[in-house]
Amino acid sequence: MAGRKAIVIIGGGVGGHSTATALSNALDPNAFTIQLVTQRPFFIHYPAMVRTVVTAEDHLERRVFTPYDKLFAPGKAGEVVIGTAESISDGEVTLDDGRKLRYDWLVLASGTKWEGPLDIPFTESEAGAWLDAWRSKISEARDIVIGGGGAIGIEMSGEIKHFYPNTNVTLVQSAQALLNDTYPMKFRTYTLNALQGVGVNVILDDKVDIPQEPYSSVTTHKGKTLKADLVIPTRGGRLNTDFIRSLDPSIVTERGTVKVLSTLQVPLSNGKTNVFAIGDIIEWKEQKQVAKISTHSSVLIANLLSAIKGSKGTKEYKGFMEGIAMPFGPDKGVGYVPLLWGIILGNWGTRTLKGKGLFIDLTRKSLNY
Repeated sequence: MAGRKAIVIIGGGVGGHSTATALSNALDPNAFTIQLVTQRPFFIHYPAMVRTVVTAEDHLERRVFTPYDKLFAPGKAGEVVIGTAESISDGEVTLDDGRKLRYDWLVLASGTKWEGPLDIPFTESEAGAWLDAWRSKISEARDIVIGGGGAIGIEMSGEIKHFYPNTNVTLVQSAQALLNDTYPMKFRTYTLNALQGVGVNVILDDKVDIPQEPYSSVTTHKGKTLKADLVIPTRGGRLNTDFIRSLDPSIVTERGTVKVLSTLQVPLSNGKTNVFAIGDIIEWKEQKQVAKISTHSSVLIANLLSAIKGSKGTKEYKGFMEGIAMPFGPDKGVGYVPLLWGIILGNWGTRTLKGKGLFIDLTRKSLNY
């Protein structure tokens, strides 16, 4: 590595691995090293994970978990480093096992840590056992309460009702409507009606906590008692950015997001411009979705390559439309496309867009599978 310029990318999700492969294809391996740091030896395609934890049908885990072994083309720069970033200093990343990785340019793509069934362990054997355990819990339960009425909770409720139609499913949402005000009320109401139409009970303007085991019921914050032999938290994840404060506390907000310029460069207090960020962690007013990552990546890659050449990056991220698709199994679901007057998708549109294939093949292709 001596004499070569070093690029370190922290995070093996869509933003991290797509940036790594693009840079690998663009740069001379005799002049650059590229290290992709990831906690797992396999990529997780999260848009398919709700169905994957609900059912063993089609054994989706065989395609949703994809190794990184084909990520970099033979002869190209690129190394996958399995480990967890513990701290960052100017020019160096320290992993939890003490390894130190030198960098000239750094890309932060550390993503989100999920809760409940989506909190996948770091080894393939542990992940398989985790899936088996959650699938058993869901299949054996007769009364399931879902805590959180965002996209994950909606999708989880619909998927469970598709594969286990005789199971009582209740979704509890703290707001007075499902989702959030990113989406128009007509779509939020349509989603409520669609969930109720497949047999999901929906309670709005209330909250539920995970009770201590063993339990046979759960009481909401407003005092409503619900039968429950399984409570699933779907309140969203926590940004994986605590370690980034060690580089510069000023760049991490109170909410855990990382401040970026429109070039996706991080405004370091020392004035340097060699750190970039991408994906869920950036401080940008938008919903955190995989669909936005390709646009993030195109901006970041163009500006990083400009920086490598000694020029100022000029490509700017200007946001992305707020669409969404939430399957209730492979054949039903709801979606929204913010074009024209705002297009609401029903069963056919959602099935065609996402429900049938869950974008699995497209994602595996990006990993050269």
